[in-house]
Amino acid sequence: MRRMITVIVGLWAALVIDARAQVTVMAVRLGANDVAALAKFYDAAFGLKEIDRVGNPATEIIMRFGATVAEAKAGDSPEFLVQKREGVANDPMHHAILRVSDIAATVAAAKAAGARVDRDVATVSIGGAPIKIAMLVDPQGNALEIMELPKTLTRLPH
Repeated sequence: MRRMITVIVGLWAALVIDARAQVTVMAVRLGANDVAALAKFYDAAFGLKEIDRVGNPATEIIMRFGATVAEAKAGDSPEFLVQKREGVANDPMHHAILRVSDIAATVAAAKAAGARVDRDVATVSIGGAPIKIAMLVDPQGNALEIMELPKTLTRLPH
């Protein structure tokens, strides 16, 4: 009987325990015809710093958020991988989404760095909260979604 209970408890535990590994966002990959130029855009527009590069000339530049290159290298924000692409980006569904503290200032900085506004700032309700969203296109044709949450929120209210 004791053995049977042990087997039942063991089977129950195996069914209840989630066998999946912990998952986090590691990186966002963006295509570029001119990798170095697009990396300069992401630095100027959003403060991403180059932490590594592949190839000479570069076929991929790896970037991360940070006030300095050293801070970006030491940080743990998801990476932006700007990779050589042949052809033109033309799918607005594939895009990076960036949360910002001041959407007007961010859109202005991105425009000054060479982005095109695809959809102006609009407020939409997500989970009952007013979220400001703008859609941009970077100089290489990649779509970007910029979001500003109310100051009282730390994440989207789903």
